[in-house]
Amino acid sequence: MTPEERVRMNELCAKIQEEENYEEFASELLELSELIARKHERRFQDQPSLVWHRNRPRKTVPAVVNKIIQTGVARAPEKAEISVLPADYLFREIRIENSLTTAEGATVALKQGARLDLTLEANVKDTVRKSPPVS
Repeated sequence: MTPEERVRMNELCAKIQEEENYEEFASELLELSELIARKHERRFQDQPSLVWHRNRPRKTVPAVVNKIIQTGVARAPEKAEISVLPADYLFREIRIENSLTTAEGATVALKQGARLDLTLEANVKDTVRKSPPVS
């Protein structure tokens, strides 16, 4: 690990411990994961990849940005209309503020036509065990 990466890792670990905003926490955790992955690539190529386990039930589905909508109002943010491909026809489109945060904390926007992986996560307490289908 480079000295700069070591300093950044220490900073991230300290921030993660105190973070109360979920988006910032997730961004910091992603950056920390990327630092660890870079070290793994440099030092441990002959070892199996590490797998980070999440403890929340989740599902990832493909989506695509249909269009970018300018609201025409100075205070109203630009919106991205996103089609969630496996959703039922009448419930496929969602509109969200067109603002994402990179691992470095910079704000970026989606482009029209961008392909997305949309991950839905739930708290464990908000789920029930599903029984397997009877054949």
